[in-house]
Amino acid sequence: MTTAKANPNFHVGTKTTVFDVKADDKRFIEYRKRWYEYPKKHIIGDFPIHLDIESTYRCNLKCPFCARTFNNWGGPTEKDLDFSLYKKIVDEGSKNNLYSIKLSLRGEPLLHRKISEMVSYAKEKKIIDVYFNTNAVLLNEKIIYKLINARLDRISISFEGIDKEEYEKNRPPAKFENVLKNVKLLRSIKDSLNVKHPQIRVQTVLTPTMKKIFPKYVDFWKNFADEVSYLDMRKETPGYNHQGTIAKWCCPFPWQRMVVLCDGTIIPCLLHGIGDFSKFTIGNAKNIDIKEAWLGEKMDRFRELNKSGQGHLLEACDQCSFRAMELEKNGIVKK
Repeated sequence: MTTAKANPNFHVGTKTTVFDVKADDKRFIEYRKRWYEYPKKHIIGDFPIHLDIESTYRCNLKCPFCARTFNNWGGPTEKDLDFSLYKKIVDEGSKNNLYSIKLSLRGEPLLHRKISEMVSYAKEKKIIDVYFNTNAVLLNEKIIYKLINARLDRISISFEGIDKEEYEKNRPPAKFENVLKNVKLLRSIKDSLNVKHPQIRVQTVLTPTMKKIFPKYVDFWKNFADEVSYLDMRKETPGYNHQGTIAKWCCPFPWQRMVVLCDGTIIPCLLHGIGDFSKFTIGNAKNIDIKEAWLGEKMDRFRELNKSGQGHLLEACDQCSFRAMELEKNGIVKK
């Protein structure tokens, strides 16, 4: 049996985190305890701790390190999540003690015209941690006020670098000065209203250049963010061959989360760098309950093979760039 470590690819560079504000909330403490303990101890809850609900597939950037840029992260589609389907998903989660939702996966959530309504609905349904990742290109005064009024808990802003050249190389066609202005505006409005939400995380993928300057990155951003962090860089381009690697490594995702794509398709996890999601779809939220998918045979097999160190027997796991990255870090796959 192998053990799973939660968030092995995520690293905080500041003394403060986006979770500090809820350090005294008993339900929040239980949520974070389960997040780390369930994968480590292979505990299967009656419902996912967290749902990644893809508000949209559409994105306004072409980041060179992102699998979506290369159509290597599920089939291309320009659909947005239907609001009525979203409510169905959140209603079920609310009845089953769902703790957390993230309203993004492959696309830019600020492109969804009802993103603030999505946040508001989830908070009305007592979801304790509602957040999303954004490139912040579309962040403006009107949207900021709407998200604050909707009670968004936290926002993760993806931003490579501290200068124009590095940022625009990694986030085309975004403009450094415009997005920096947007982030500063978010902080300014929060301060003017004297509110703690949304907690602001500024994060980067640790590209080779960012690895050299990360301490400077922290110093640059710590005045505008509640947390500054980085994600390990995955090899997301097609053709990166690590298939067939047998390793005593266990993915944490099967005990933490599930994903609902913008067309309702349910997949077991983030399926990083998988070009064809049909390799591991479980059903569609239009037709089945999340709980049924979570406790079904496909998820049972997903967990058992990972727990026994045989994730390579699942085609999607065998091709997953997250798995490959973790095997590299553990010296199992050559870099």
